[in-house]
Amino acid sequence: MQREQELAIGDALLERIQAGPPPATTRAASIDPSIYTDADRHRREVAAIAASPVAALASSELAEPGSFVTTTLVGTPIIITRDRDGVVHAMRNVCAHRGATVETRESGSARIFSCGFHAWSYELDGSLRSISDASLFSFGPCTTGLRPLRCEERHGIIWITPCADAVDESVADWLDQVDAFFDELGLSDMEHYASTTYELGCNWKLLTDGFLEVYHLKYLHRDSIAPYFPANTFLPRRFGPHFAGWLPKNRLVSNLTEEPRDDWKVLDRLTGAIVLVPGTIVQWQAGHIELFSLRPDPVDPSRSTARLTMMIPSARADETELWERNWERVCVTIPEEDFAAAVDVQRNIDAGMVDRLQIGNNEHALIEHIDAVTERANSTSGRD
Repeated sequence: MQREQELAIGDALLERIQAGPPPATTRAASIDPSIYTDADRHRREVAAIAASPVAALASSELAEPGSFVTTTLVGTPIIITRDRDGVVHAMRNVCAHRGATVETRESGSARIFSCGFHAWSYELDGSLRSISDASLFSFGPCTTGLRPLRCEERHGIIWITPCADAVDESVADWLDQVDAFFDELGLSDMEHYASTTYELGCNWKLLTDGFLEVYHLKYLHRDSIAPYFPANTFLPRRFGPHFAGWLPKNRLVSNLTEEPRDDWKVLDRLTGAIVLVPGTIVQWQAGHIELFSLRPDPVDPSRSTARLTMMIPSARADETELWERNWERVCVTIPEEDFAAAVDVQRNIDAGMVDRLQIGNNEHALIEHIDAVTERANSTSGRD
């Protein structure tokens, strides 16, 4: 990031630190818990995520030509490959013949893909390679390959649009103002360190809520990360349709208040969550990235999958002790505290125990995020 941008963030944080948390200026709002359970709303949100770029993998997870990964994104089974020329492709993992699953392995290396049902084979880009006993199958040639999906590498991430019929939208256009910001953070210079997946009994939006406010920090995280941060100190920002917020660590507070501006080390001493609408969270964590790809169950509003990936600067990949410590911390803090709280809330909502959810001024970004998701879902479905 350009030094001027980093110092500007420091200036804004210092102003917030000196002024203190802003007091509420209006009464608390409330939202209907049905936004986490309504089947029609869920269908439109799933369609919106399927029609948007989804953070599928870190680019370095497909490091070599011929490597592949299979996954499922909002109900769509997908093969992601890197061909012999180093180009990444994504296609439905469904044979063009009779609809069988083509590749059953989770990952590996391949020259071609062959369906186990009738041995139709496909190139790494999904094009049809051959049909077994072709002269018996059809008088004329068959050319239909695996259904391609929009796939783009950008900022060290492989983004896939799961809906094959979605409007053609580049990742840069979807990211809007965040695109330049990711350039400044140097995401393209980062590589995969580790990843894991969580199957969770809650609506995907509840997983997002914890990244949009810090009201919970000193309570939910009191025995884990809360001691490293000042309470209720959060600098929210908007990047077009997306959301962001900066959370300084205690050592950054000392740095900003006690040292000359030229000596500030802002990015090394803060956490920043960038919430992309819909369904992706990129969390800057004092020099590395924690990428959360939130994938709702295609049918059940009360279930979702979260894929957590940690990406680290390639130039510092040998600092294994540091990265392992950070990986262990995020694997405890987020799943065992934030995600567990979301599952607990969903359980009470599903049991009919929640009439309204109370949203304070210091949590207002939750309402803004819900509105942004609604706008994207309605736009995608063509509804007003």
